[in-house]
Amino acid sequence: MLVAFGLVQLIDAPTQKAALRKLASLAQNGMLHPVVRETAFLIIGECDARDDECELEAIFNAVKHGDPRVAALKKGFKYIADPRSTDYFTAPHRALQACLRGACGGDCDDHTALICALAGAIGFKVGLRAWGEYGEDFSHVYAVALLSKRNPTKVVGLDTTVAESYVGWEPPKGRVMTALLE
Repeated sequence: MLVAFGLVQLIDAPTQKAALRKLASLAQNGMLHPVVRETAFLIIGECDARDDECELEAIFNAVKHGDPRVAALKKGFKYIADPRSTDYFTAPHRALQACLRGACGGDCDDHTALICALAGAIGFKVGLRAWGEYGEDFSHVYAVALLSKRNPTKVVGLDTTVAESYVGWEPPKGRVMTALLE
């Protein structure tokens, strides 16, 4: 599997697990980037302090539908498929910078990395969940977060690439593999 990592370096990920590890690393690093953290602050600006559900909802909606208060995500992060036989992984801060230039979009792994980085930057424990039909390879990935930040008891799906999705929505039953980030 050929993977374009951060839109700079092409790598060869021999397995889907290796590709998921690379995506997890990209999301993990994104949590610490000042552009990502500042964007997360802008997104949750109208939430009350320590209102974890409001914060996740605000991040989900900003990525999926847009937020006029956040220049990079004014119109949201559009789903755009990768070229065939190549999987582009865009670093979350680079995705936000591209959005400022008017090129705002990516496929499910780009959405996942962005959601994980934004939520992780403000203290959520987040992860990636790969999904596929039973008996097939994984064909989709989306972000998950644990609620609440202080006493996590619930895993919440954050798939912004599906038209009918909402905070907590997850694809129908199938094979899943989850990788929680540190």
